[in-house]
Amino acid sequence: MIKITVLKIITLICTFTILLTGCASNQRTSVQESTQANYKEIQSKLIKSMNDYSKKDGFSGTILIAKDDDILLDRGYGMADYENNIANTSHTVFEIASLTKQFTATAILMLQENKLLNVQDTLNKYISDYPNGDKIKIYNLLTHTSGIPDSRKIIDSLESGRHTYTHDELIEVFKNKQLNFDPGTSYEYSNSNYILLGDIIEKVSKMKYEDYIQKNILIPLKMNETGFLSNQSTIKNKATGYSVIWENTNKYTKAIDCESSLPYSAGEICSTVEDLYRWESALFAGKLIKKESLDEMFTPYLNNYGYGWFINKDSEGDKLIFHDGSLPGYTTFIERNADKKYVVIILSNKEFNKSVHSIQVGLSQLLENS
Repeated sequence: MIKITVLKIITLICTFTILLTGCASNQRTSVQESTQANYKEIQSKLIKSMNDYSKKDGFSGTILIAKDDDILLDRGYGMADYENNIANTSHTVFEIASLTKQFTATAILMLQENKLLNVQDTLNKYISDYPNGDKIKIYNLLTHTSGIPDSRKIIDSLESGRHTYTHDELIEVFKNKQLNFDPGTSYEYSNSNYILLGDIIEKVSKMKYEDYIQKNILIPLKMNETGFLSNQSTIKNKATGYSVIWENTNKYTKAIDCESSLPYSAGEICSTVEDLYRWESALFAGKLIKKESLDEMFTPYLNNYGYGWFINKDSEGDKLIFHDGSLPGYTTFIERNADKKYVVIILSNKEFNKSVHSIQVGLSQLLENS
């Protein structure tokens, strides 16, 4: 009798240990699609919708959708490399282009929380000889209200090999151009603003921009598949960018390689949907910056732009926080519905991919009606 009781106890302990190990394993898993019964219906609709888009428009990329912290869809479509027949997966790395700006804005707010700068500081405090630097504030750079012309519209070509820029040379491209309007009086999206923010981050932190982001965001969040164009030789599983992909065929045209020194802190990060979901979840949960900083970031200023994000409301009055991006060979999008608590992340290795917008609208409507 005693032996049976001991055997039962041992069996219970082993079972409990297995259960605990299973829980720990689940916690360690990066992200997995939800299997909860209450999400089955919406999951099925999302999968069908994406399969339809993939067949109709030949979408090439990866998509992650989450609601209430549950992953509903996390899949790749099309090819990361058509020449070598390598499919897109959840771990395929894409150039995320202007989604980089939200990382740069967060870094600025981190430095402000540490009292190393203030968004009301004027630009001449950090670049003493910048024209009108006494009128342009860090706040103006964050919100695209500086009037500084967009470097991307000034540079002749983004193609790699045409010219490699140091950060100082890149700033010289637009530094002496006339302002398009007086600082703070209007809005105009300009990559130059975020290039200057990267320079400020380096001056204040005494670290390279990439090193600051790595140390304060990527490493703490275990974003192990995220890197930078300026160091892309270390990036694995990166998708090839295409200017044209003929639907339902194996025909394609590769996009030009973007000069790695050009996007800098306005667009040089490369990442996966899963790493971006880690980033987005931590940011909105207040794990990187305080609530006061988040409120500042997500306040819609001129043209509904905050700090590195657009903020708007949909037809039902839900708060939408989003941004898109594009570089040669890549189109990207991320959105959070702050009220219905869903997230849509779309990364494509086709440039100027109009289907990304159509997919985003269609998937968001499904989520809003779920």
